[in-house]
Amino acid sequence: MIITTGLEPNETTMAHAIELAESFAMQLVPRRDASIQQLRRQHQDDAVLVVSAKGARLEIPDQPAFFFHPNNSAFRIKRLERGDTDTMLSVCQIQPGDDVLDATLGLGADSIVFAYAIGENGRVAGIESQTIIAKLVEDGMKRWRNGSDALESAMRRVEVITGHHLDVMSSMKDKSFDVVYFDPMFETTVDASAGIGGVRAFANAETLSAEAVQEALRVARRRVVLKEGSEGKLHERFGFTPYRKRERQAVYSFREIGGGE
Repeated sequence: MIITTGLEPNETTMAHAIELAESFAMQLVPRRDASIQQLRRQHQDDAVLVVSAKGARLEIPDQPAFFFHPNNSAFRIKRLERGDTDTMLSVCQIQPGDDVLDATLGLGADSIVFAYAIGENGRVAGIESQTIIAKLVEDGMKRWRNGSDALESAMRRVEVITGHHLDVMSSMKDKSFDVVYFDPMFETTVDASAGIGGVRAFANAETLSAEAVQEALRVARRRVVLKEGSEGKLHERFGFTPYRKRERQAVYSFREIGGGE
């Protein structure tokens, strides 16, 4: 992968590009007047991370561009501000001040909603195994603008941890979080929200393991929650209890700590 800027970057964009290049431990390639195709040929690398005033986007031929976007967290938070409920928060029994571990961060929409719901006195940590996704999501959550104050405040509070969730949880103490949450979204069809298509090329598509579930049950104080597609069978495999299962909708399920282990 090479890192460059858009054409005629301003001072802020250059500083952003330099910061990302340092984060990836890579050299920043001057854009000058070169096209993306020319840079690919010059550096013999198809993957180009372009930093512009709109943010950072990773471009690979024949793949949708990958960039951070808050996706459905934006309208979910608006609904919560109106007093509506959110199924994920209900099944997780989220309360202000809770500590939540999102073991499959992805683009982080669920983590942002968690952060809004728990408020400033809680903690949301999201684990992402793929370094490119983790770094760009962390960068995007720090820099995203054009959202509501509630949305931006929530995403700034999400802590991104790079690593495989099994390895990361194995290093944690017992009962470190109130809730541990899994959304192995890449086993099923992913919706076409902004930025989602591009993430599929980099995502870890492995299935959820029994070892990861056991670590989650050890790390959680209250509940472990699983989200999967309507055809998903992981909840049956691991003995999770479905929560208001409906056809053609995501299936949320849970394991209570101290029950059914």
